[in-house]
Amino acid sequence: MADIKMCNGNYCELRDTCYRYLAPKSKFRQSFFVKEPNSTSYDCDYYYKYCDKCNQYNGVHKLSCSTQKVTIVQTK
Repeated sequence: MADIKMCNGNYCELRDTCYRYLAPKSKFRQSFFVKEPNSTSYDCDYYYKYCDKCNQYNGVHKLSCSTQKVTIVQTK
């Protein structure tokens, strides 16, 4: 269960990559937006980018995720 306010994704162009739409929903108790936050554009203040490879969101990835980028910093 996602402990966030979920989105129904009605008329939203971002729903296929948004965690608020794709997260598992609780069948007992889950909060949803009453009015959709994004209905006409690709800009949403509540958008959480979802990674389908590691099931993480908002730019955070597991170390085992294939999209994880490692930066090596050398110090002297």
